[in-house]
Amino acid sequence: MINVEQVKQKILTILEQKGPSLPVKIAKQIELSPTFTSAILSELSNEKRIKISNLKIGSSPLYLIPGQEQKLENFTDNLTGVAKEAYLKLKQSKILQDNIQSPAIRVALRSIKDFAVPLKFQNKIFWKYSFTPNNEAEKLLPKIK
Repeated sequence: MINVEQVKQKILTILEQKGPSLPVKIAKQIELSPTFTSAILSELSNEKRIKISNLKIGSSPLYLIPGQEQKLENFTDNLTGVAKEAYLKLKQSKILQDNIQSPAIRVALRSIKDFAVPLKFQNKIFWKYSFTPNNEAEKLLPKIK
């Protein structure tokens, strides 16, 4: 008989120690099937004890503890093409005005939800790099023409 609460605690400990992880790697460490592990991860997510990234490694998201979001940057090598270009451009600029970006970049910014936060300023959409402090972003907004 499996003690689900014990398994949840094991998973939380693994995530605390290793940071964002794939479900298959968590399953190996807790020695349970990937299907059963995914069910427990889903439960932990519903309980708001863990988060699920939008960033995918293959077709799998990463699971992480709230507060570990910046560690997702360790996985940006998995971004490809225009998504990678949009990520790098946003990281460098910290703020991007949506309507002056190429259509491909605009679409990509909407897809990299772990790194791009939409803001409305003067009736325009801007994208803030998610790890740029709000006070720094506010200083950058008026400078963008």
